[in-house]
Amino acid sequence: MLRSSIVLAFIVTLIALGAWIMWLSILKTQKIIKLFKTKPEQLNWQIIFSLMIFFLSGYLLCIYLTIYRLIEWIPLLTGMVFFFGALFVFLSITIYLQTLQRLLIVQEKYRTAKENAESALFQLQETQQAQMQLIQRETMLGLGTMVAGVAHEINNPVSFIHGNLEYLHQYTHELLNLLATYAAVYPNPDIKIVKALANSDLKFIQKDLPKLLNSMQVGAIRISEIVESLSNFSRLNEADYKKADIHQGIDNTLTLLQHRLNTSISKPILVVKEYDKIPPIFCNPRFLNQVFLNLINNAIDALIKKVATVGKSTDETPTIWIRTFHAQDNQIAISIADNGCGISEEISRSIFQPFFTTKPVGQGTGLGLSISHQIIVEQHGGSIKCTSSANQGTKIEIRLPIKQLT
Repeated sequence: MLRSSIVLAFIVTLIALGAWIMWLSILKTQKIIKLFKTKPEQLNWQIIFSLMIFFLSGYLLCIYLTIYRLIEWIPLLTGMVFFFGALFVFLSITIYLQTLQRLLIVQEKYRTAKENAESALFQLQETQQAQMQLIQRETMLGLGTMVAGVAHEINNPVSFIHGNLEYLHQYTHELLNLLATYAAVYPNPDIKIVKALANSDLKFIQKDLPKLLNSMQVGAIRISEIVESLSNFSRLNEADYKKADIHQGIDNTLTLLQHRLNTSISKPILVVKEYDKIPPIFCNPRFLNQVFLNLINNAIDALIKKVATVGKSTDETPTIWIRTFHAQDNQIAISIADNGCGISEEISRSIFQPFFTTKPVGQGTGLGLSISHQIIVEQHGGSIKCTSSANQGTKIEIRLPIKQLT
């Protein structure tokens, strides 16, 4: 049967296909050898390559013996193939084992490196968090101390002026009455007195002096109100957490920033307040005042930037809208919006990250919004969200829970 032409042709075809497959394997082994850079790494694959060349020669020899029907040599060739085949399998398994061991070592190193990187990242985040908290405390302490000191220094002379204005008003009234009585009793005074009366414009003084004193009284009261707002903003002598009026905190902050609202750009910045009837909430008013200060300052900066960019090409009034209202889930909401330059959606996703800033070097630390986020979210259990579009303005919405004292 083995001498049948059809059977021999089939056997030759199978052997030829095997030789072709072996040739493809040899080509791929050459590529594998080139991947290794050192000779020790190439050695095992070079041995495999040599065995493949032997097998290819064996396939060709087997085809020759089959075609010329030299069947008696087939058992010898088969024995050699079995021996070198076993050697080939042994080397292949050895190389696979070494490769697998290297892979496992690399995986273990990768896992260790990943754990170390995650640990380092966690430590970095903790360090950043600690730095932010330290900067926040020092900033608020420094700002509160400065504001309280300025308020105290202003309050002393203002209290003196305000306290004496009443007496000045009384003395002035008595002196004017005395002059009127003197004029009625002595209608024809000496020529020197007539000249002095003409030079002094007594009638105008009698009419304007009470108005002047009233204006001074109003100014002194206004200064006292500002001093009180500054003291309320600092809140150095108060407990950390207490029930506080959010509207009072916003108004105190606006008082502190009044100079920027009036003089930062060519025309005053309009502030529109829409206050709803919201209850006092349990919070740290000093920290919330810092949030309001950061957000309103950023709104003013955005308006300044837009005016500098657009110039006089628009009649739009630079405006900040501050709105408070009841929200769902026993919360209050505070919205601070402006029609400034705005920011892109990509930037708005990063503004609450520590040390992120869009301002030039020297004009910001990149901590204002990240500290605000920490105060609102971590310290008060609330939420803060930014909505903005370029050249349209920015809106920051804060939600705070209404917590009752226990």
